[in-house]
Amino acid sequence: MTEKISKNSSDLDLNFRYEISEQVGAKSLLKCIQCGVCSSGCTVTEYVDMQPHRVVASCLLGLRKEVLSSQAIWTCSLCHRCTERCPKNVDYSFILALLRNLAVKEGSVPKEYSSTINTIYNNGFVVPYTGNMKNTIDKRRTKMGLPQLMGPNLDEIQFIINKTGLSELIEKKKEVNK
Repeated sequence: MTEKISKNSSDLDLNFRYEISEQVGAKSLLKCIQCGVCSSGCTVTEYVDMQPHRVVASCLLGLRKEVLSSQAIWTCSLCHRCTERCPKNVDYSFILALLRNLAVKEGSVPKEYSSTINTIYNNGFVVPYTGNMKNTIDKRRTKMGLPQLMGPNLDEIQFIINKTGLSELIEKKKEVNK
């Protein structure tokens, strides 16, 4: 059963739908007819706090804070099934990427993501490839006759993270931990 939320009109961001639609273009969320086809085919719908069609409806209603703080925008696997099935060609996958970017700008990112970005920034891998982890991986690769892993170019990775603004997540994480 869906939880009822009571909101004052002053709590709504009435420009939210237009802000998103302007960036999404022809595959605008304004075309959504709330048929629920996106949610019925979603591979993670049982694990999210807001199904895809509810995310779109919330955007249309101006529930910016609720959408950007929703774990639904981060749990999506971006399989694009919702986008493929939409009878109105609403590009939900692209909208989610946009919502993630907005959430990052507003500092509403789960700590797991900022921790992952910090790890990538510091060593170039999602899973740290240092210390005992590196030794274990290297031993297994040698046993299997595989070449040693070549570390990525950290300067390039850090350049990309800084240029895309993802480094702000690392800074926000540091501020939270103080």
